[in-house]
Amino acid sequence: MTPLPASAPADGGPGTVLVSRVPLGPRFVARSGRPRGWSPAHRVLGPELDDTLDRVADERGTDRRAVAAVLLLDRYALRLTAPVLAAFHELDVLLDARPEVVSLGPDPHTPGWLALAAPGRPARGDRAALRASLLDGALLPLADDLAVRTRAGRRTLRAAVAHAVALSMLHLSWRRPRPDAFVGPTRALLHDAGLGGLVVVGAVRVDGTDWMSVRRRACCLAFRTTSAAGRYCGACPVRPAAAVESDLADAARSFRARAAPDPRPTQPNPLPNPPPNPPGSTP
Repeated sequence: MTPLPASAPADGGPGTVLVSRVPLGPRFVARSGRPRGWSPAHRVLGPELDDTLDRVADERGTDRRAVAAVLLLDRYALRLTAPVLAAFHELDVLLDARPEVVSLGPDPHTPGWLALAAPGRPARGDRAALRASLLDGALLPLADDLAVRTRAGRRTLRAAVAHAVALSMLHLSWRRPRPDAFVGPTRALLHDAGLGGLVVVGAVRVDGTDWMSVRRRACCLAFRTTSAAGRYCGACPVRPAAAVESDLADAARSFRARAAPDPRPTQPNPLPNPPPNPPGSTP
């Protein structure tokens, strides 16, 4: 794995896009500007899309372009939605997510793999503007293009976008005093974009508190790759709903325990580490 440049620490800082007043974890990191040697997203996901699909297929171990298409969109959508949604909900800032202003680094496994060149602007809570930039202007056209090029199911591809939005919102919601705070906003955003029926967004009761929960309604197809070795995602629709909810409850308890302040007196840490993110979903 290529190490992050010193200017792009895993939890944000100089050289990264400000998305919150406190570190949120690696999934929310995006570089700022146009880093030298990085590739414009509109090229990688446009004229060079066939080559990009071939690289994903080789990396994940599949000879099916439809599988590679879903996994490519799943990865890109998760990396793009996290910082954009964080900036919107944490700072009331709207980041430009169009591929014309996005650059991609050489190692997709590295935090900060994605860079945003355009500065944000005041969002003023404008959910329609968020949808226009992130979904209508970036992820949904890519989903439609992949469907045409690879014959991957359009519903499956759009469900990958819906899951990325919902999972990123879950990671933000779990950090709130009410861990289910973003259930309503997530459902509303997905409904407005025509994605409302593609992912289950709800809450699971954990020791008297409701925690936001997410479960896929369409498989990401990762289990068909050699890299997944037959394993299913934690939120996969193939798994029983009760098992998914049980795992989410266990994850919520673990997250709460890690995020709880240490009752023992300690010296203040000027650079505290943030609590780890709730678990991801794709093997």
